[in-house]
Amino acid sequence: MTQTTRLLDYLRANPGASSLEITNALRIVNVTGRVSDLREAGYVVLCIRDREGVARYRLVERPVQLTLTGAEEVVTA
Repeated sequence: MTQTTRLLDYLRANPGASSLEITNALRIVNVTGRVSDLREAGYVVLCIRDREGVARYRLVERPVQLTLTGAEEVVTA
């Protein structure tokens, strides 16, 4: 598993994680580089500074729209 995919999984499980938290948990030193990789791959990653000035990363997942397809098909036993 690459650092980028590990970061993606981590951001899904830990929204608002700081660079230090990510580095400690995943041992990724260049967090901003991996965030750039995610953005280049089409993911939306926000970087928001909290009141203490700490940059926190949040992955924005696109909503999934469920549709019914093949509703006209009849399954026979």
